[in-house]
Amino acid sequence: MKKMLAKISLVAAMAVTVSNASECLKFGLIPAEDPKAMIEQYTPMAKWLEKEIGQCIELKVSTDYTGVIEAMKAKKIDIAWFGPFSYAMAAQRAGAEAFAVGMDAKGSTTYTSYLVATDTVANDLNIKEPLKGHEGMKQIKEKISAQKSKYLMAFTDVASTSGYAAPRYYMHKAGIDPNKAFKKVAYVGTHDAAELVIKNKIMDIVADNDIAYPKMVESGKINPKENVIIWESDPLPGSPLAFRGSLDSKTKEKIKAAIVKVPKDIVTGYGKITGYQTVDDKEFDIIKDMKKVIDEVK
Repeated sequence: MKKMLAKISLVAAMAVTVSNASECLKFGLIPAEDPKAMIEQYTPMAKWLEKEIGQCIELKVSTDYTGVIEAMKAKKIDIAWFGPFSYAMAAQRAGAEAFAVGMDAKGSTTYTSYLVATDTVANDLNIKEPLKGHEGMKQIKEKISAQKSKYLMAFTDVASTSGYAAPRYYMHKAGIDPNKAFKKVAYVGTHDAAELVIKNKIMDIVADNDIAYPKMVESGKINPKENVIIWESDPLPGSPLAFRGSLDSKTKEKIKAAIVKVPKDIVTGYGKITGYQTVDDKEFDIIKDMKKVIDEVK
C-alpha cells in the first residue's frame, strides 16, 4: 500500500512539473496602436522566443495602460512592454523589473515627445519649426496665453510617457495648467487616435511622439503640413520590457539571454528598432522623478 501511495505521489509530482512547464508566459502589450495590428506585429518575435526559451507565449493587449499594470499586479501578466512612465507606475504598483530596451540602427534607445497642432493653430501661434525642451515650452505658454484659452487639448492616456507625462511635466515647469490654459482637455487613448483628431480638426493640439508620428506620415494617414509639430521634448529613455518581479529566476534569465539574440528580420518593439539591449531600473530614475511631479499636480 505504501509503495502504491509513493508511486501515486511521484506521478502527481511529475504531472505538476509538466503542467507548470507547459504553462504559457503571458506577454502584455500597452495599447499604443490598434490592438489587432499589435498582435500581428509581435507574433513572429513571440514565436521565435517560444522556441528559444522552450515555453509558449501568449500575447495580450489591454484596453489601456493601467490594465497591463493591474494584470501584472494580479499575476495575470508575466512580461510586459511598457512605456517609460507606465513602467515607473508598474515598478511601484506591481513590482515590475525592467530587463531590456529597444535600440534603433544607430544604437539609440531614446525617443522624444511631441505636441502636434492643426495647421490653423500652428499659423495662429506663428510656429514654423518645433520649439524644443523647457525653453520651447515657455514660449508655448506665452503664445497660447495670448489666445485666451481658446484651444482644445488632447493627451493620449494618463499612463503614457510621451502622450501625457512628459508634456504635462514640461507644462508644469513652464507654469502651464492645462485645465486653465485650454478650453477643454481630453484623453483619446492611443497615439494614432491623437493624430486623427488633429487631421479631422476635432482637437487643436495633441501629445504624441517621434515614433508614432513619422509612422503615420509614411503610411499616408496624416500630412505633416496639416498635423504640424509645434514642440518636442528632450530625449526620453526608451520603452522597456519588464518582468513580473515574482517570476522565477530561471525563467527571467532565459528570457534575458534570448531577447538580445532576436534576429533583426523579426525583432519587434516600439519604433524602428533593430534589436534589444539589457537595461536596469536605474536608467528610469528620471522618469520616476517625473512621476513625482505628475502625482503632485493631478
